[in-house]
Amino acid sequence: MNIQINIWVVLVILAIHWFADFVMQTEKQAVNKSKSLHYLLEHTLTYSLIWYIPVSLCLIDYNLAQSSEYLFGYKMLLFPLITFFFHTLTDYFTSKLNSKLWEKKDSHNFFVSVGFDQLLHFIQLLLTYHCLS
Repeated sequence: MNIQINIWVVLVILAIHWFADFVMQTEKQAVNKSKSLHYLLEHTLTYSLIWYIPVSLCLIDYNLAQSSEYLFGYKMLLFPLITFFFHTLTDYFTSKLNSKLWEKKDSHNFFVSVGFDQLLHFIQLLLTYHCLS
């Protein structure tokens, strides 16, 4: 199987992810998402809505629009929805683990866990992009 994604698309995905997951996440969300479904969903909804903007500006290949506008519109909505589901699922578990590691002052494993959380997000975003384009 030969899977290729343009390096510029990968870089844009990583930049949007960084902005949506770190810059746009409030301190209240970051501190409380491990204990409160409200703050977790507030974070992941904001994160996913941010994705709608670049996706609607054709992050997903414009060739889809030529084959069917309906299909293109459907896939434009599908990317943020899939991202919302998987980002919420990932953060539900990793935020609880990270919170425990932080409280134990286990900084090495805390950062290993934060890095793994980011790896899971990157994999989801790249696979979703690949499957929809």
